[in-house]
Amino acid sequence: MTQLQVGINGFGRFGLHLLRYWLNAPEQAAYQIQFINDDFITLDHALEILSSDPYVPFSDFEVSRQGNSLQFSKGVKNYRIQYTQCPLSDIPWIGQPDLVLECSGKATIADRCRPYLVGNTRRVIISATSWDADKTLVYGFNHTDLTSAMTVISYGSCTVNAYVPLAHYIHGTYGIHDSDVNVVHNVPAYKLSDSQTLNRKFCTLEKSAKHLLPYLHDENFIVNYTLVPYTGASLIDFRFRLRSRPANRGALLQSLKQAIATGSLAKLYGMTPVDNGPEEHILTPFSAVLIEENIKLLGDNLYIQAYFDTENSVNRYHDLVNYVAQATAPLSVPAPARMA
Repeated sequence: MTQLQVGINGFGRFGLHLLRYWLNAPEQAAYQIQFINDDFITLDHALEILSSDPYVPFSDFEVSRQGNSLQFSKGVKNYRIQYTQCPLSDIPWIGQPDLVLECSGKATIADRCRPYLVGNTRRVIISATSWDADKTLVYGFNHTDLTSAMTVISYGSCTVNAYVPLAHYIHGTYGIHDSDVNVVHNVPAYKLSDSQTLNRKFCTLEKSAKHLLPYLHDENFIVNYTLVPYTGASLIDFRFRLRSRPANRGALLQSLKQAIATGSLAKLYGMTPVDNGPEEHILTPFSAVLIEENIKLLGDNLYIQAYFDTENSVNRYHDLVNYVAQATAPLSVPAPARMA
């Protein structure tokens, strides 16, 4: 398999998780990370993070500095990634990778990403909501809509990925008359000092879902979004008023479990029998984990409680990057992964 070269801009929480996800199976990915840039984090600081972060461990690798590169060694295999600390306009590897993964959170406007599209670089994939990207592609929902004209792509957000594929399945099976979502969202540890109380905020899901799902609009969809001073997995509660009511709760659960096991929700969602709290859902591979005992069918209303790890929504971003890499022909044959 030909792997496309990738450059990441932004080595904050999302970039850190993405690197860990890629290193889980680098030979199986359709892309190889060759470059990382961050306008704030130095190479030495990056090494400190990689050796001490309590949430994203790299203890299975020997991590070292080799000149201006990070090296990850495991057995006889070595993966070397060039590291730079520059503003976007001065990144020295612009035009070299086939794909740029914009993970800084500072370039969510499409025009700020288009300077990447020179030389070998065919596409930019933004790890956040972008209202003017060529397309928002949600893996497991519409990622196969990718066309050659889409050069700046948004993956949505953690809440978009948690809600949209599930809502699409519910609508296709029963029809959705109206829906609302309650999100109790965590706060990263480094922001806790600024967030010592509850904070009601606008959630990008409220606008994005209406854009992606034509049966949702201002009159039948709302999101209640609350930040809490807490660092664990977040809570998301779904309510759907159904147009066609299932025969009973048992029939609904059977259909939902089948969709999660082998159907359209497979590898996107999990389900656990009882609510043991959020801790066991940290670093989950799923966009959301549904709590079976708390799935209720009351009249025409379906209530679903779930947990989701907001930081680890990178799993769907990784899936999307893999798909885009497979569909994107490089201008030149990429160099092989740097291994000893």
